[in-house]
Amino acid sequence: MASPGGLAARHATDINLDKALQALTALTTAGLESHDDAAELARRARKLLSELELMAQDLAVAHNVKGPRTTAALAVVMESVAQLVAATERMARTALHAAELAEAEETAMARDYRPVQDATADAGLATPSARIHNEN
Repeated sequence: MASPGGLAARHATDINLDKALQALTALTTAGLESHDDAAELARRARKLLSELELMAQDLAVAHNVKGPRTTAALAVVMESVAQLVAATERMARTALHAAELAEAEETAMARDYRPVQDATADAGLATPSARIHNEN
């Protein structure tokens, strides 16, 4: 059964080039925002780690608080924050990479498919012909 534009129903789709490009733009933006958020979190975690190191040193030197349980507890907290630093730095790199991939795909899709879409519209067609229809 054919749709109003003459396209067989099995070929119909709600996806079009503009919607796909908009989705990729949104992915790029979200990836860049996630990168910025993760980078800021990493910066703050590094600052926290530095403050914890200063606090541990101050407790030991200025206040003579250097018992094994206190030292062990501070070491656990500092290790957890160091892991947070590493994880947020990885998140920032991964988000940036994802944003770059989405942006590259958007550029490639626009470059590869926009001419076909424009030629289809210029020819007054609802959809482009499949390549096999143009081969003899």
